[in-house]
Amino acid sequence: MWSDEQRKLFLSHVEEVVGTRYGEYAVDEGDGTVSVPSLDCVLGLSNLAQTCRTVDPGEWRTIVYNHIERLDGFSPDALSDKLSDYEQVRDDLRIRVVTCVHTDKVDAVVDPLPLGLSSCLSVDLGGAACPVDQGYFDGWGVERDEVMAVALANSLAADQLRAETAPELPGDFQVYIGESMFASAHLLDLARAAPHIGEMGAVVAVPAAHTVMVCPIDLAEPAEKFADSSATMLAASYIRYLAGPNSVSPNALWWRPDHPLEGFARMEQGFELVAPEPLRSHLRTGLAAEQEPPRPDAGLDL
Repeated sequence: MWSDEQRKLFLSHVEEVVGTRYGEYAVDEGDGTVSVPSLDCVLGLSNLAQTCRTVDPGEWRTIVYNHIERLDGFSPDALSDKLSDYEQVRDDLRIRVVTCVHTDKVDAVVDPLPLGLSSCLSVDLGGAACPVDQGYFDGWGVERDEVMAVALANSLAADQLRAETAPELPGDFQVYIGESMFASAHLLDLARAAPHIGEMGAVVAVPAAHTVMVCPIDLAEPAEKFADSSATMLAASYIRYLAGPNSVSPNALWWRPDHPLEGFARMEQGFELVAPEPLRSHLRTGLAAEQEPPRPDAGLDL
């Protein structure tokens, strides 16, 4: 969404700041990262770029500088020492819902979720997130399920979601906002954030790390109402995904209590409904019952 001139200006600020502070570096425009050998780290630039996109270019250098200087607090030796001791890092473990873009530079500890998402074991570094490398995890000697459960509990306790009162588009869905990039972990336990959801669950989206969007499936309501509300939510979610910052995914999942997450809609290149048959059947039955006579433009094309 930038012109070539804007992209070059942004990268020039990044390279100047990183080169001045840390010497050798390598920018990968395709991945949106900058590698700093002296710190043995790879810094993602997508969130920084999204932040800059919302303000005047005259402010970019200050924003880039403030973002890059945070690396000073993450010395490789201190971070390695922390990650080497499970008891020392235990309270700072978190779960972050991410795509492969956030983990393809490391051998991260992840559990796969539908439609290209995964729950990533991470460490909270006071506003920054560091994925836990498999090598550190193997050295802990702790069962994987126990570690992931601890990290999820830490995430849910540390960042309570609040309902947003004025979503940008009307519809019967909720927008929940958290304070940290680990707010996305609530996707794995929505019963806590939205206890009103019934047995059919809800369509959910995580367009950005701080945002979880929820469209409940209420069996007492007309299926056509859900079709309209979910379509509106997906449009709103896609807008938030594009705007960022901390974009995660434009795709939507089906969440039910005590069931694994399943895919609902893929949004990367146009709209593709991938909902499993139980949900499709419910929607088809509901929509057919409401159509007297049938209308070809009612609800979703199932």
